[in-house]
Amino acid sequence: KYYGNLYMSLIYGEDVECVICNEISNQAVIVSTNVFGSPDLDTRPPEMERSNIEYEIQRCPSCGYCSSDLSKCHENTKDIVDSQRYKTIIANDLLPEVASSFLALSYEYEQNNQMGDSVWSAIHASWICDDEEILEASKNCRKQALSLIDKAGSYEKLLSDQVGATEVIAIDLMRRVGMFSKGLKLVKSTKVKDVDEVIFKVIDYEEKLIEMKDVESHTISEALDEK
Repeated sequence: KYYGNLYMSLIYGEDVECVICNEISNQAVIVSTNVFGSPDLDTRPPEMERSNIEYEIQRCPSCGYCSSDLSKCHENTKDIVDSQRYKTIIANDLLPEVASSFLALSYEYEQNNQMGDSVWSAIHASWICDDEEILEASKNCRKQALSLIDKAGSYEKLLSDQVGATEVIAIDLMRRVGMFSKGLKLVKSTKVKDVDEVIFKVIDYEEKLIEMKDVESHTISEALDEK
């Protein structure tokens, strides 16, 4: 099945056998895509990749297993998928199905102590809710991502090997949910680290946005605009 040329992205459907329950379902697979423009401060990509985020995750229509590839899993994934917590996450009809799928994947990563991947999956869920304009849900997904960062216990190399990069993401999450005091505190502690010029400029821009109590999305190019 050919899903079409979406914003010049090639997306096809292929039959995938679920590694958990052996159900075969047709799933969308991104063959190629492009990006034009600047990512958001939380690294959300610009179009055309932005419109393809929903195709980055697959859900088995039989058992509900969610993954970037239903044919693969960790050795304890079946127990996670069978858990009541997992079933509750995927059954949440207050969220778009893709968002709940990302949150289910986040939970699986968390149970496997893959905290960085768990955080990113929760952030992806927030992006889906942004598009559906379900603002409270998008805030809750970002709060979940922040909770996972706290659970990881360290910013170092959690979301990126670059010094200060994880802190930048956390600051933006805090700003977007209105946690201004906590965001400013992290701004101050990160500015004194040995971060490169781009990271410093983004942090400085985040500080200005927080001072204005701005909770809207902004791009990296805005932060780097010398004017």
